[in-house]
Amino acid sequence: MTDVAATADDPRRALWLIGYIAPAVAPVLGLMTLAGLSASIIAYLPLVLLFGVAPVVDHLIGRDHRNPETGAIAALEADPYYRRILHGTVIAYAVAVICAVWLSAHAGFSTREWWAFAIGAGFVHSLIVLVAHELGHSHDRSDNRTAWAALALMSYGHFGVEHNLTHHVKVATPDDPASSRFGESIYAFALREMPGVFRGAIRVEGDRLRRRGLGWWNASNELLRSWATSLAFAALLGAAFGWGAVLFYAVHCLTLWFSITMANYTAHYGLLRRMANGRREPCRAAHSWSSSFLFSNLLFLNLQRHADHHLNAQRPFQTLSHIEGSPQLPAGIPGLFCMMLIPPLWFRVMNRRLLDYVDGDESRINFGPVSDPGADR
Repeated sequence: MTDVAATADDPRRALWLIGYIAPAVAPVLGLMTLAGLSASIIAYLPLVLLFGVAPVVDHLIGRDHRNPETGAIAALEADPYYRRILHGTVIAYAVAVICAVWLSAHAGFSTREWWAFAIGAGFVHSLIVLVAHELGHSHDRSDNRTAWAALALMSYGHFGVEHNLTHHVKVATPDDPASSRFGESIYAFALREMPGVFRGAIRVEGDRLRRRGLGWWNASNELLRSWATSLAFAALLGAAFGWGAVLFYAVHCLTLWFSITMANYTAHYGLLRRMANGRREPCRAAHSWSSSFLFSNLLFLNLQRHADHHLNAQRPFQTLSHIEGSPQLPAGIPGLFCMMLIPPLWFRVMNRRLLDYVDGDESRINFGPVSDPGADR
């Protein structure tokens, strides 16, 4: 796609509704099941859509580097249209999860098909975490409550507790569990990142409670409240659709967690904030990988304009900008997902891209553990 000069209005305004495609998948498949479509087709369609169709569409449409004009940013940030999209999407995902669980119990899947559908639905529904991520950075309390509900819906409440106070502070350092290291496969990263984020959330929430003079077992504990809500939702699913639905929900949620780990893997791969005067240098555009593929940026709420997000964490998705000179990924997130699942392919593409970006300077590469206990600050 040829770049077009930025305009005062958002040229993607109507296109942001593409974000509703993901939560529409399970309800549409439910209708197709009622119409008699084969269970085998239903089972594999979510995986085909994400790992097959989306990368092709992304490359066919191409990149879009247009940015909002500086004078239009305040108006775009104040426009309630974008918040309504986000809040409506959370409701759509709640319906989508219920439809997916219904399908797991009534579509007539074989064991293999059941697993394929549970994993596929988990990948597709992981986009709700991006909605929660967006709302969680807001200063508006209703946005924060909606983000909390979205994460509780997917049993991922610890993400909201850990993300702002750990990842944004330690990003692109060896001490950040959500920043992947040079030569680290997605599988090794997942074994470090998933428990690391969980432990980080417990530490952050424990510190918050102690500052208020409260113990862990307290009604003010955000983690306990979120986990209790998730358990209650799982119990309701089990009561409505049978206890096999609880297993489906668990597999679905674990897949969703892994999907977010995959997104994290792409965002800072191998990039390092260097030490300066005993402290880490400030986070700059050079410390986050970005991508300007239009379709996946619409689908993933501009998550791929990640450099601007880390420079301006409170900036809403509709005003995030492409930053010239920031490290650029070779594909959008769906294509990157396909690459990283085959580590030799990922390393062949990304290691050379990283080395070229840092001009071979190993002091700018995150190789692993750090010896300085204050280096994450």
